Amino acid sequence: MNKRRLGTYLMAAVGASALALAVLAGTSPASDPHSTAPHHPGVHPGIQHHSAAEQQRIRHQQAAEQQHHAALSKLTSDRAKDRTARHMTATHAKTPHRTPDGAPSGKLAALGKDLFFDTRLSNPAGMACATCHDPAAAFTFPDSKINEAFGVAPGIVPGRFGNRKVPTITYNAYTPPGPTYSDTFGTYVGGFFWDGRAHDLASQVPFPLLNPNEMNNVVHNVASPALVVKHVSQAPYAGLFRQIYGKNVFSLPATQVVQLIGLAIQAYEETPEVSPFTSKYDAYLLGRAKLSDSEMNGLQLVTGSTTGRPGGPASKKNAQCAACHGIPSDPTTGPDLWSFYCYVNIGVPKNPNNPYYKMTNTKSNPLGYNPLGADYVDLGLGDFAYPLVNLPPGNIGPTGNGQGDFLAVNGTFKAPTLRNVDKRPRPDFVKAYMHNGAFKSLPEVVHFYNTRNLTTRPGEVIDFTQPNPYAGLKGRPLWPPPEFPSTVTLQNPTGAPGSLAAQVGNLGLTVQEEADIVAFLGALTDGYFER
Repeated sequence: MNKRRLGTYLMAAVGASALALAVLAGTSPASDPHSTAPHHPGVHPGIQHHSAAEQQRIRHQQAAEQQHHAALSKLTSDRAKDRTARHMTATHAKTPHRTPDGAPSGKLAALGKDLFFDTRLSNPAGMACATCHDPAAAFTFPDSKINEAFGVAPGIVPGRFGNRKVPTITYNAYTPPGPTYSDTFGTYVGGFFWDGRAHDLASQVPFPLLNPNEMNNVVHNVASPALVVKHVSQAPYAGLFRQIYGKNVFSLPATQVVQLIGLAIQAYEETPEVSPFTSKYDAYLLGRAKLSDSEMNGLQLVTGSTTGRPGGPASKKNAQCAACHGIPSDPTTGPDLWSFYCYVNIGVPKNPNNPYYKMTNTKSNPLGYNPLGADYVDLGLGDFAYPLVNLPPGNIGPTGNGQGDFLAVNGTFKAPTLRNVDKRPRPDFVKAYMHNGAFKSLPEVVHFYNTRNLTTRPGEVIDFTQPNPYAGLKGRPLWPPPEFPSTVTLQNPTGAPGSLAAQVGNLGLTVQEEADIVAFLGALTDGYFER
């Protein structure tokens, strides 16, 4: 099912404009007087004029559509219930005072910072949120050797690792809630983590606290919010917690207290300490710095515009980065976040060095083991979305509904901000990139975008829409195969050059142009100046 057709199905499901579709986030559909609701999926105009075989095919399609609509309705209903529960919990908290620039101030943010850096919040003690999200490494994992060797981070229990690279939290406060379907992008946008499984900033907090492969607040093989609450109630800042949320806050149900913890950490993540806008690029926007020739050429390549702003006069080449890692064409409409937070499958190969592939021991890690071993494939948003409607991850296997990837989400991951993508504690520090940490440098990342579909033979292009894309090749592929080479979701699978669809795979960039893009990405590193 193509994404445009999916958008039509979504409109039928909620009866509203595509921009208001709350497929996963469950927001109420907005009224649009200019939209035209399509016919009910159970009524097909003119079906009696088709042949018997065609009528049967149409009825089969109608039945599939009705099942699809029912699934989407359940997604909406479940998200609405979840949002109501969060609202009820949030009523126990005082709304933080906000400064004119929108950042929270005062005690709640201070409490959130205490929580964020508290190494007592894991089981056993020794791991804080900041252990994996270190400010010196742009709030990503701060161990260069582990980044280089594995690409993913170890948890508090020796031998356990996460299945994905630690994402940055810098500028997370500007990520829209979600995921929701956007007709503008033809895909889903918003939400938190690589797969969008947390709707908003506060609701992402419990996940690492309760994950057995991360902070491991688990008792008798059951995730234990009560253990987290116990840690907090005994911390030096417990008095501040009571002062903000009420003297009897620790008598509330543990799940509600954990959500209040999330609200505090959210307040800290909304401060300029986490999202300062102090890069050389920001200084350039303020007229306080000049980009080098290489940085400026990189900016023009990234945006496809001679002005460095989408919508301006076209530059000679367009690397198409801004299709996902974009900024507003009108700078007055909002900050330059360098992401639209959309979900895409760019064909990143598997990371063979990820220890998660070997975490198959059910006895030592019954909650966090990998049942598939080396056959594990990360489906991204598809891992999260389909189980919400009682379908298997990716809607794959005998328990699926036979309609395949009807949401067009398998293998897609959220595009992160490019801000601080090159921030590191020292020049020789190795960072891991992509959702699985497969790449270890920005030059490698940019070269992958440029050449994913190419081989060592000049002019030869790999077509991933073919049954065997590698059959008959004269040269050696420059990259391992995509982890999930789906023709439904893979960007530019044929490797077509020079079009808007060619956002990856065969961009035709020179070595110098790749270097210029890397130079510009370095200009997005905060700390260049003080506001």
